[in-house]
Amino acid sequence: MIGSIVRPMRHWMLPSLSLVLLVAACSSEPAKAPPPPPPPPAPAAAPAAPAAPEAADGGAADGGKKSKLAPAPTDGLSLAERMEKRKADEAKLAAQLAAGERKRLLAYDKTKAKLHNEVFTFIKKTRAAFDAAKSKHAVDKLHQKMEKPIVATGKKLQQIDPTGGNSNVVTDYDVMLNSLANDYPQALAASMDGAKEPLAEQRAELDKRTKKIEEWLAAIKSGK
Repeated sequence: MIGSIVRPMRHWMLPSLSLVLLVAACSSEPAKAPPPPPPPPAPAAAPAAPAAPEAADGGAADGGKKSKLAPAPTDGLSLAERMEKRKADEAKLAAQLAAGERKRLLAYDKTKAKLHNEVFTFIKKTRAAFDAAKSKHAVDKLHQKMEKPIVATGKKLQQIDPTGGNSNVVTDYDVMLNSLANDYPQALAASMDGAKEPLAEQRAELDKRTKKIEEWLAAIKSGK
């Protein structure tokens, strides 16, 4: 009777023993290491420096930007006075440049004085000869006679100023010779038929250039 009682008790105790062994096995495992502590928080960024206030003229107070306005004049003059002063300075400079150019031209033409005298003397004599003609026939005859001498004299202009821009009166010679070669005798003949205006225009033009050349040759001679 006792044996039959004990056997069932062993059966009942087996599950308890397994549970004890399982608990013992779990308690014998090594403990896991704790997780690493979280990193410290990053330091807060320094506050941004306040922007510099703008100056009254629109530039930065620290000089980073420059004003686009021109500095105020310190000469004590009004705007009108400054404009007058500028005009006077420009006129003075123009006069100095003109004086320098005149000096240069005088120096050059002085080296060609002989040719100047030859050309100008021919022009004056030829005009006087046309003015002395008493008829259209006489004008026409003189016109034909002076054709070659006028061309020959015109070639002397190239000798006076080969490159151009160095003589003060070569252009005047050229205009006068061309007039004597064609326009002047034609106007003179027309005046004999009653048409006075063309001849008056030609004479006014020749008189104006004659005066300029005479003054210039006198300046060459005096050096002033």
